[in-house]
Amino acid sequence: MNSKSKLFSGLFLLMIAISSCKDDAPVTPTADYSAILTNVTNHVIVDTYVALDQNAQAMVAASNTLQANPTEANLLSARAAWVAARQPWEQSEGFLFGPVDTEGIDPAIDSWPVNKVDLENVLASSDILTPSYVQSLEGTLKGFHTIEFLLWGGNSEKTIGEFTTREFEYLAATSAIFSSDAGKLASAWVPSGQNFAKNVIEAGLPGSIYISQKAALEELANGILGIADEVGNGKIHDPLEQEDFSLEESQFSNNSKSDFTDNIRSIQNIYLGINGDGLTTIVSEKNAPLDVKIRMEIQAAIDAIQAIPGTFTEAIPANSPSRPAAEFAQETVRTLQQTFEEGLIPLISGL
Repeated sequence: MNSKSKLFSGLFLLMIAISSCKDDAPVTPTADYSAILTNVTNHVIVDTYVALDQNAQAMVAASNTLQANPTEANLLSARAAWVAARQPWEQSEGFLFGPVDTEGIDPAIDSWPVNKVDLENVLASSDILTPSYVQSLEGTLKGFHTIEFLLWGGNSEKTIGEFTTREFEYLAATSAIFSSDAGKLASAWVPSGQNFAKNVIEAGLPGSIYISQKAALEELANGILGIADEVGNGKIHDPLEQEDFSLEESQFSNNSKSDFTDNIRSIQNIYLGINGDGLTTIVSEKNAPLDVKIRMEIQAAIDAIQAIPGTFTEAIPANSPSRPAAEFAQETVRTLQQTFEEGLIPLISGL
């Protein structure tokens, strides 16, 4: 056999060997996370926004009833309707991406703090308080906290006899605009509307704004990291650190602890999923101890917030007996945030 034949024979055998090795090597298919994205989108995000829309409509009805028949009973009903609308909104803050951001719905619904001076100027003016007029106002003069201020007053003890005709008109108008914004948000996500949900469910496919399923999962992971940071280092931290009651959100209704709890439930819903898979499905497969740690820390944060005695307002003074419980709750949320930063985010980024 000449040298060329030997070379050809050697190359041929090498190709067979390589081919044989490839055939025998296990082939790991690309993971499909569509079940997780579909469940979280439909049963967490969309269902939460639909609940917000429905509860906002109920708040409009309660506000109109209160205006038409101003009684203490109807005032209590209007307040209860506000609290009911507040819950799904706070449980949506773990996924403040998409239309709620790009359409400017978040600041229109939940700007804080209330601009009391300008609010009083609106009430003192001769402007007709129609929904279209309220729509033109900046975020701090409409939405959740303007409605809250009108219903409870600055001291949280407003009685039905303290309402003015202008306040009833303002309440009805801003409730109507709030409901319109909530409806717009729900419509942006549902299949019968603009169907933003399709972007997440079909991440990685042509037409989706997400170039891959991993990109959509990173959006979800960063969303829950963001609200953990906001609760631990903003909503709880700022009033405590500065001993400033004005920095407490939902202070008029004394709903702050429920706000914080629902924010963590927003995390819990994305992580565990509702009626199906959540991020836990990925983490438990890739790093079971991390999954157990995250589950425990989510529940610990919820429990610690709920264990703060009395109202959050009462915990703000440095000498308050309930302040240590509030500080402990803050630390549990910060611990969860750190676990997300050091464990969850790198894991999802490494998919």
